[in-house]
Amino acid sequence: MLDDKGLDKKGLDKTDTTADVVGQSSAVNAKAVNAKLGTAPGLSDDFYQILESSDDMLMILDEHEQIVWHNSSALFILTAYVDKPIIGAKVSSLILNHEFLEKFPDIFHAIYQSVKLTNIAKPAEPTAKSAKQAFEFFGQIYCGEIYKVTLARINNAHNHVLLTVANHTYIHHLEQMRTDFVGNVSHEIRTPLTVLMGYIETFSSASSLEPKWQRGFALMSEQARRMNNLVNDLLMLSRLEHDDSEQQVTVDMPRLLMQVFDDARATNKEFGHLLDIHLDTERHVLGIEKYLYSAILNLVINAMKYTPTDSTETGRQGEISILWEETLDGGLLSIADNGIGIEETHLARLTERFYRVDSGRSRATGGTGLGLAIVKHVLHKHGASLHIDSVLGQGSTFKILFPKERLV
Repeated sequence: MLDDKGLDKKGLDKTDTTADVVGQSSAVNAKAVNAKLGTAPGLSDDFYQILESSDDMLMILDEHEQIVWHNSSALFILTAYVDKPIIGAKVSSLILNHEFLEKFPDIFHAIYQSVKLTNIAKPAEPTAKSAKQAFEFFGQIYCGEIYKVTLARINNAHNHVLLTVANHTYIHHLEQMRTDFVGNVSHEIRTPLTVLMGYIETFSSASSLEPKWQRGFALMSEQARRMNNLVNDLLMLSRLEHDDSEQQVTVDMPRLLMQVFDDARATNKEFGHLLDIHLDTERHVLGIEKYLYSAILNLVINAMKYTPTDSTETGRQGEISILWEETLDGGLLSIADNGIGIEETHLARLTERFYRVDSGRSRATGGTGLGLAIVKHVLHKHGASLHIDSVLGQGSTFKILFPKERLV
């Protein structure tokens, strides 16, 4: 807010250039650091200079969620929207987003407690040792722009927490354009592809077709089918990313899992694996049934495809098991196999689009490279998490954890 002399509450002339404002704010920050942090063992001057040079809004918080330091970018942006001093203010009074305000207190408390425990166990050093980011939030905060808010602990003598607020509006816009492009192109390809598949099927089934053409039509049919599967998966991803109109209802998980099991048994005729299912709880899940069915069936079919059909490759009969149980953390669905397994180096990237552990085997099984990406998006929509345990040559277990608040 400007006073009658054209100065804001920190004494900055609003008619100055941006460079002048940033320069004056650096002086304000320097005073704030000296006043609040003093000469106590904390972060090095070099570290503060790095924070000061960032274009992102950076703030250091004390145990009361109050700001004890901020960089120039934070001052420049916040003074345009907040009519109060920043130093000493609580974050909850500056970032006015309902979802953020709901999550922030509990997350901050958990992170701050971990800071205190860390420093009790090991005395703080005068250098900055930031933990991995412990909390992320995307949402509209100022003027409808999209910001990414991250929270991470700093193991210094003051038990501080570093808050970063980065403007991701442009990145969000590019991601939106990419998703729209993929969805639109996939939709436009679908119609001509359907026509091609129809004619290929008609010609290949003609009784007068010469044997020399049968091989060619068979290959065309196979490739058209693969492309059709790819288009369908891309459209599914597009819907998952943008369609929030689907109402979430109570899904009868035991019934849904039995449906998946029955459909998997029909597919298993070409594999000959041993399939079993254990329903240790009758709990239901709040969600969208068609998406849950698709994701779970995808994992079961994957387990079947990547478990050898004969015992010569692994020396044992292929086995696929489904387990639904309730744990202290929520509802746990496990899909286990004794197949070829996955090297640990691949596990972190399995849910990326088009990522293949073995490209040749994936294409041979008819995979598009999007199955696990779809699974990840479905689980994200349901607040669930995916954990993968695998040992090369022994098999894999895919675990889906639905949080307790999702159980009905």
